[in-house]
This record gives sequence, structure tokens and C-alpha cells, in this order.
Amino acid sequence: MSFRTNLQYLRAERRMTQEQLAMLLGVSRQSVTKWEAEKAYPEMDKLIKICQLFDCSLDDLVQGDVSRRTVDATGNAGAASPVVNASTHGLDGGEPFSDRPRRLPIPAGPATDICGYDEQTRSLARKISLGVTVIILGLAAAIFTGEVLHSDGIVLVSLFALVAVGLGFIIPAGMDYAAFKKAHPYVADFYTEEQKSTVRRRASIAIVAGIALILLGIAVAALFEVESDVQVYGSTLMMVLIAAGVGVIVHWSMLWGRTNLDEYNREWLETVELGEDDLAQLDPQSREAYLRASDPAHRQRANHSSKACTVIMLVATIIALAWLFVGPSIGAPMSIFWLPWVIGGVLCGIACVVIGD
Repeated sequence: MSFRTNLQYLRAERRMTQEQLAMLLGVSRQSVTKWEAEKAYPEMDKLIKICQLFDCSLDDLVQGDVSRRTVDATGNAGAASPVVNASTHGLDGGEPFSDRPRRLPIPAGPATDICGYDEQTRSLARKISLGVTVIILGLAAAIFTGEVLHSDGIVLVSLFALVAVGLGFIIPAGMDYAAFKKAHPYVADFYTEEQKSTVRRRASIAIVAGIALILLGIAVAALFEVESDVQVYGSTLMMVLIAAGVGVIVHWSMLWGRTNLDEYNREWLETVELGEDDLAQLDPQSREAYLRASDPAHRQRANHSSKACTVIMLVATIIALAWLFVGPSIGAPMSIFWLPWVIGGVLCGIACVVIGD
């Protein structure tokens, strides 16, 4: 068997698309297409990586017959199986043979998550939501220590300590995700409609619960406001409930968003140039996403939307920081200095809808 036939067989054996193999090898899908069309040949480091990926030897991959292997119940490659009748044909369309073992069945089915995208995005959602929650709890700690201990030094220490812990979750998670996306710029959509519907339903319930926690926190603060000697507890409890609510919203919003692989693939689709043959090999969702992303008008709208959101959140950050550090001197309540960011997020959503991203 030729290298081309061996590679095609190994892909089929793992239910792996050309896009998925390309992701794991760090090459373009066009490169895999050329290999399988015998228009190009992979470099040695790529050959070694293919051998590691499919658990085969270099000799078998390049000059041998990988179909001689069997697969046990755990999916591991094993020794050759007994010879079958002479009517068995190879994947390369050769003559009938009687000296080859029974070939492995080529399973059929949808694309699978072979690069660990789901676990990567779940981990990102956990760490980001936890980091955001801890940062807001830092505000709660600052309010409590400020009102009880009346020490600006302790307030700053408690605030920045928890902010640092929160950033300790957020920054490494973001860097890991950026590295993952760089290594895997395209992920074939492997989520079923049932899975997407389940996540959407659970996220909707969780987001409503998160909003309810935030509103409960505001209501608690209002109840404690009537007694001046316990106002600090109301403000602190409000921030704790808000931290929990925001954490829930962020976590489930990200879990919901991870199923939108069109959005994940958008940057890659906007930069890659695909021909008619390449488009024909994409799944329908990816093909539609590519055509939409490659539309100049869509790119211009997306660019305007991104710039508008950047400006909105920059202004919201300036207002929030000014509120935090100047507000107490002019009598503004410190406990709701985060409100500009919420308003900014809503305005960003409106901007995306209006501009048509």
C-alpha cells in the first residue's frame, strides 16, 4: 500500500476528517489533501507525528500496510489477524489478495472531538468564571473592611489580594486558550443538535438564576439600608450575591458559546482562501460560515462592531475607575461602581445588533 492509501485508511479508522488531522499536525487542510492526492509529501517531523498519532511504525506508514493491524476492545492496535478469502480488496483498489489479513472495518459517523476542544473550553469557562467571582468578592471584602476597620491600607490589601487571585485564574486560562486556538485554528463542528439544545436550555435557566441572585443582592442591600448600623452588612452581602450571580452567568454563557463553532472558526475562515474543491469538502455549516465570513460587507460590519465595543468598554472602564476612587469624596455610593461595566456590556450587545455583526 502507498503512503496515501495508508493515511486515508488511518483517518477512516479513527473517523477523522482532513481538517481534524490538519489541526493535530499543525498544517493546513490543503496540505493533507495534497498528501492524499500524491501531489506533495510531508516532512519527516510530520511523518513522525503521524506515526505517534496513529500508533504505527514509520515503515508501515510509508511502505507497509497499516490495515494488517487489528483493534481490540479498547481501540488499541494489535497483531495481524487471520487471513480471509481471496475476494478481499485493498483500499488502493488493487487486485484481490489472499496473503493479507482481514481489514479493519471503517466506522461511519459524525466528526468527533479529537483535539480536546470541549475539555479546553470547559476548563476556560470554569477558570474565567471563578476568577471573575473572586475579583468581585474582593470588592465585597474591601467594602466590609473599609466600614468595619476604617483602614484604607487594609481595604487596599484585601481588594488587591483577591483581585490578584482572580487574575491568577483568568490570565493563565486565557493564555492556554490562545495557545490552543493558535494550534487548532479550525475545529469541525462535532456537537449534535440535541447537545446544543440541551446546553442552550441549561444556560438559559442558569442565566435567569444568576440575574435573580443579582437582583436579590440589590434587594438585600435596600433592606439593610434602613438601619445605619448594619448597612455595611447589606452592602457586603449584596456584593457576595452579585459575585455568585455573575459567576453563574459567565460560566454558563461561555459553556453555551463554546457550541458556536462558527464563531470559533470565524477568524480562520476570514483569512484562509478556499477554492471550489476545498469548499466541497467542508461540512455545510462551515461552508456557510466561510461564505459569510469572506463577504467584504460582513467583514466591514464586524470591524465597525469591534471598534464600537472597544470604545464603549474603554469609556465604561474610565467611568468605573473614576467612580471607585473619586466617588466617596463626592458622596457617590462605592458599592455600585461596577454599574458602568454592566451598562457597557448591554450597549455592546445593542451595537452588535444595530451594526449587524
